[in-house]
Amino acid sequence: MLVVFVCLHGAGKSRVAAALFNAAAPPGWRATSAGVTPQDAPSPHPASLLAGTAAARWVDDSMPRAMLDTPADLTVAIDCATPADRRWDLEHEWPDPRVADELRTLTAELARGL
Repeated sequence: MLVVFVCLHGAGKSRVAAALFNAAAPPGWRATSAGVTPQDAPSPHPASLLAGTAAARWVDDSMPRAMLDTPADLTVAIDCATPADRRWDLEHEWPDPRVADELRTLTAELARGL
């Protein structure tokens, strides 16, 4: 089963969420990231925000993918208005380190609920 985390550019917040989810995923589940309007390169922030954590090994450094190119069993939109099964509106601005804390809490709750 696949969760696709979507943010505007698919380069930062969605990558942090996917890495955090993959580090805590229930059996049979995995996550990837996508963007509504993918940017030309991944952001360097996910790796730095997750350095030293179990999720660091799950950070994807490939080119951002378009949401439409990424079929999913569950879609989570992060700070963007796009069709999704769930929508998360974060309190902090990217790349504030508190974004990783917010996403850690949200992905853990999601993983426990699946």
